Amino acid sequence: MPDPYFVQVSTAELTDLQRALGVVDQHAELDHRYRRMLTDSQRTLAADEIRLTQARGLAKRLLVLVKAAGPDFRSTLPEAARAALDTGSAQANALIYDAERD
Repeated sequence: MPDPYFVQVSTAELTDLQRALGVVDQHAELDHRYRRMLTDSQRTLAADEIRLTQARGLAKRLLVLVKAAGPDFRSTLPEAARAALDTGSAQANALIYDAERD
């Protein structure tokens, strides 16, 4: 298996993750540290390609940001935003947990 540090991922393949970060950006009340984490994540996704390790890190950040948004965050979202968050979270889980099984 190739070293994941050198494997590149097209950010076009990470649109679900990007949409979920957008939902958090629009709907979550976060302090300045989490806002900074969100902004840095969105900035990273603006590139055409990123390392697989970066994609996994962004996936972990999404899960942290959702947790930081509060236990009722998901239930307060409109249906479309909830669906985008669920899809992005599923992609994040796949990046994190499926990759660790390799």
